[in-house]
Amino acid sequence: MYKLIVVRFDSSAGSFDDAEFNKFCEQHSIIKIEKETLHIDGKIYYSFFIEYQSRKPKFTKPDLDELSESEQKQYNRLREWRNDLAASEGIPAYIIMYNSQLYDVIKQRPQAKAEFAAIKGMKTKADKYGEQIIKLLQEEEIESEE
Repeated sequence: MYKLIVVRFDSSAGSFDDAEFNKFCEQHSIIKIEKETLHIDGKIYYSFFIEYQSRKPKFTKPDLDELSESEQKQYNRLREWRNDLAASEGIPAYIIMYNSQLYDVIKQRPQAKAEFAAIKGMKTKADKYGEQIIKLLQEEEIESEE
């Protein structure tokens, strides 16, 4: 894929206004960039012709501060469950689920296996873990209400 980005030189700041260009480069796999300097009406610009590929989205680190107190308890309970399961199976915990996936489960609160499967990255895990996780979430909700 290709994109053209024109960056203006801000003479008052003494630098190029390259925030859009930098953000684009951070979010894509850049294959090739061709740069031209342009002078138009006494102003200076860089023209970037970019050949790129889309990146697969990364799992991001969950922002636990966005969770309510009861959601944090649920999140911690799921992490403990996942870590215990991973230890018993002799595999790393992230193989079972990433922290970001646990976070998504907490935020979306699935009540059925089909809802669990609809969460990003959970389709293949629904049969194996869906019912257990839903039960754990429901138990935590009951305990929080008491």
